Amino acid sequence: MNKKAQDKCDILIIGAGPAGSSAALKAAQEGAKVILIEQKKEIGVPVQCAEYIPVQLTTAVGLRDDLLVQEIHFMRTYLPNGEVKETESIGYITDRDRFDQHLAEKAEEAGAVIRKDCKAEIPLNPPLLKGEIGRLKAWEGGLSDVEVIEGGKRYFIEAKIIIGADGPRSTVGRWIGVENKEFVSAKQYIMPLKFEMDYTEVYFRDYIKGGYGWVFPKGNKANVGVGIDISFGSEPSEALDRFADELFKSGKIEKKILNSTGGLIPVGGLVGTRKDNILLCGDAAGQCNPITGAGISNAVLCGSLAGEISAKAVIDDNLDILSEYDEAVEELVAHSINHAVEKRRYLQQHWGRDTLSEALKTCWIAFEGYYGENNKHGGSEIEWELQ
Repeated sequence: MNKKAQDKCDILIIGAGPAGSSAALKAAQEGAKVILIEQKKEIGVPVQCAEYIPVQLTTAVGLRDDLLVQEIHFMRTYLPNGEVKETESIGYITDRDRFDQHLAEKAEEAGAVIRKDCKAEIPLNPPLLKGEIGRLKAWEGGLSDVEVIEGGKRYFIEAKIIIGADGPRSTVGRWIGVENKEFVSAKQYIMPLKFEMDYTEVYFRDYIKGGYGWVFPKGNKANVGVGIDISFGSEPSEALDRFADELFKSGKIEKKILNSTGGLIPVGGLVGTRKDNILLCGDAAGQCNPITGAGISNAVLCGSLAGEISAKAVIDDNLDILSEYDEAVEELVAHSINHAVEKRRYLQQHWGRDTLSEALKTCWIAFEGYYGENNKHGGSEIEWELQ
């Protein structure tokens, strides 16, 4: 099979969400030649997010003021038994599409080449190609040539290191046998608010199985959504309509849908970070929080680490350096994610029972019981959790 075109780079990054763009930015800043490809025609569109970001993240990524749409001061949690808990949660609601585009623009300014409407297609296992083994070229036990489709054209990109940041159903993850298995299915409406709010709301209800409902304000509108654990076999659309009706009857929103979106959130915990010269970050690696579904902060953090360490490996011409990424992820996010997995398992056992409200007091981040007696984070960690 003849190659129709051939590009070369040090690092090929697949997926231009927060993880991929952060990886591209850091790698380019360190001096690596980076190509970042994105399957969508427009980065960040459609929005699949409640759009809250903690205040620390705004500083970490250098967000412009125009991207901070709504200031948030606290979170209000509603338990099934009627109890309400308020927790400080300083942050902002952003326009998630423009947030993603901002990160990609910064990566491009640093020297990364960005290609949209560009899909990586190649499987890792040569026998599956039925004689077309020429499409793959082994590189020191890894993969170096990736076939892509861009605007209907097929060509190859040769890279020393590949970073998969392509979401919960990661193509790159499948290449190396790493897949998320547990998901929450989320659906969200944008609806008019009857009054402005400077706080977010989270609702736990028996009919929102294995997840929660949310109201995240944006001026005179709000993101109104639900996340349903698909292992319960429930449909998020039905739960969202019921939730929206509850909010309407309480006088919180107008019963008018301005827009809708949805998507999958991996909630099974870490699934893997690396094989040979291929790294995963963000949702592709299961790096979001299994209790809250929050993923932006860890995506930015782990994406930046993947980019920095990959650039170092390229510059030093030493792939063994990539093991530092495994170690960094383990040190910085593994404990909190594994802790959340344990809490999620416990919470699943109490769903639909009259003990759900009590279980939430040890399994939801608004309560000190979530962190344990010896954990000093307290409720302040919520600032980094809900996105």
